[in-house]
Amino acid sequence: MNLVLSWTGLLDKGSYRYICGGGSTVSGLDTPVGMHIARKVFLGVTGLIICVALSGVAVAEPVKRVLSNGMVIVVSHEPSARVVALEAFLKVGVWAEPEDKRGIGLLVSRSLFGSTTNETMQTLAQEIERVGGEIRSYWQPDYTQISITTTAEAFDDAAWLLAEGIKNAQFEPEVVSRAKQETLAEAQAERAVKFRSTFMTLRTLLYPPNHPYAYPFTGDPAYIRRATPQDLQEFHRRFYTPDNLVIVVVGNVPAERVVEKFTTLFGSWETRSAMRRPHLTFNVLREPFSKVREQAGNTAYIMVGYPVPGITSAEYPALTVLDAILGRGKSSRIFTNLRDASGIGYEIGSFYPPLAGGSCLLGFVEIAPYRISAAGIPVLIVDEVQKALVQQVQSVKTDPPSEQEVERAKKLVIGSYALRHQRVRDRAYFLGWYECVGLGYQFDRQFADKIAAVKRDDILRLAQKYLQHAAVVVTMPSD
Repeated sequence: MNLVLSWTGLLDKGSYRYICGGGSTVSGLDTPVGMHIARKVFLGVTGLIICVALSGVAVAEPVKRVLSNGMVIVVSHEPSARVVALEAFLKVGVWAEPEDKRGIGLLVSRSLFGSTTNETMQTLAQEIERVGGEIRSYWQPDYTQISITTTAEAFDDAAWLLAEGIKNAQFEPEVVSRAKQETLAEAQAERAVKFRSTFMTLRTLLYPPNHPYAYPFTGDPAYIRRATPQDLQEFHRRFYTPDNLVIVVVGNVPAERVVEKFTTLFGSWETRSAMRRPHLTFNVLREPFSKVREQAGNTAYIMVGYPVPGITSAEYPALTVLDAILGRGKSSRIFTNLRDASGIGYEIGSFYPPLAGGSCLLGFVEIAPYRISAAGIPVLIVDEVQKALVQQVQSVKTDPPSEQEVERAKKLVIGSYALRHQRVRDRAYFLGWYECVGLGYQFDRQFADKIAAVKRDDILRLAQKYLQHAAVVVTMPSD
């Protein structure tokens, strides 16, 4: 059995899938080295890569059904697919956590398949083996995701297992205790990664104190230690409801069979009035902010951020292209003018996390904090690099991009997005994610067209509108 119940939030630009949509455990293309390789590949792509990425995949128009209790089912029947992907999305994220219980949603997501009111831990372990040996659960800022990949022959068992964990999780003390240990260990590991810890600090400058994105997505360690099974049960009862649930199935299972199966499993599940995600937004900074922090290591990490609209905004496609112009690919401005021209940066680029409640556009660079002068004296260069990074991000206002630069960025975004659809699980993810956040599953097929429709004037307008005052966090080495 391989039960992967993990958190993957927006603390790492390495979650490259999340830039285009979603969060996943780190894979080859999701690491900084993989990103660098991917950027080289993406530089030569054109819109034709969509056809290459999806070649050989028979894709019918997805079918959507809404049960009487509000649960949403989306099915994409792919007869040629070798596996079947089941993705469940609960519309509950960090915004749902009470101030004195930050981390409870993460604990719940980790504990869903430990035991249920109907099945023991041993029985569930056997069922997980039966469907293929792996269930993944992800706690995200805007939603909770559960992922199962199986075969068409094991679809019924996988569907039953999914329903059992979502509806009937029991949260036995042993299960909760294990979830606590894993969560605390993971949070400690997150804080040790400079990009993530720097971004965590930057969010406290970008968002007001009462905004859920201003807090660590891994929760409050003090609460996690004292959380009780009863806490988790109450949170589960309140938010795990059919009208908060979207299930997507992609693979060689006909839509009629999928709908019939999930209607049987979930149709009698009574609707409860779940708390909906509040209208979260962002505010452009009225003045610049900065903060210096220390962390073990021998490098400095500099991150500059600007509040911008999130994924549900009509400006999302143009902001995605702006991000690509600034820091995605070796032809991007930050890479060209800092790495190539000045030899600055071990990790370098930009990042636009597609959050639903207001997002941010970031530039980042990791450097050696000192340069050795001709006289052999170490000279601190952090301030110099910080100013250069801010200047590159804001350069779109003073040195508007050419049509060629905009087209390069658009092709890069479209190509990378297509490549993220090669696996059945990824295709299921995008359908469910868009449906969950309110854009609708159709947005997946509309994305490339929306990017292609972005104009140079759109980029100039957004740069003038949002790239005003910046928040800057510098992480200095404490060693």
